[in-house]
Amino acid sequence: MTENTKVILKQKRAEGYIDVAVTVMIVAFVLIFAVNLVSLVALHQNVKIIADQLTEYASMKGTTEISSYAEELRKKTGIDFAYSFASSTTMDSSGKVQLGERIVCTVRFQSSMIGFGDVIHPIDIQASSSSLSQVYWK
Repeated sequence: MTENTKVILKQKRAEGYIDVAVTVMIVAFVLIFAVNLVSLVALHQNVKIIADQLTEYASMKGTTEISSYAEELRKKTGIDFAYSFASSTTMDSSGKVQLGERIVCTVRFQSSMIGFGDVIHPIDIQASSSSLSQVYWK
């Protein structure tokens, strides 16, 4: 080996360690992001199921006054969601919806991506569902 070859070998010794360290950090970042993404997709699916259940319950009762059922769902799922109703026609003050009228329920939940230190990325998860009222009000 010549003198120049020895100098070049000494200069490249630590490059492998730095490459491995950077690669491990990038892989960890990708794994954390993937886990967060999968958990947000699962959470969105749960919010959609909650919207479907609220809409089905409201259509069976013929009213949008279902706060006790919503509170029961909050306790059961552990998700502190907010919900709102709309109807194809105007609802009366008691929230009653006439037979055959469309009831639309929108459920919202504020979440954030965790695992990135002190940086918080707020995410608004929203799902809607609709059904027809099954009760005739006189």
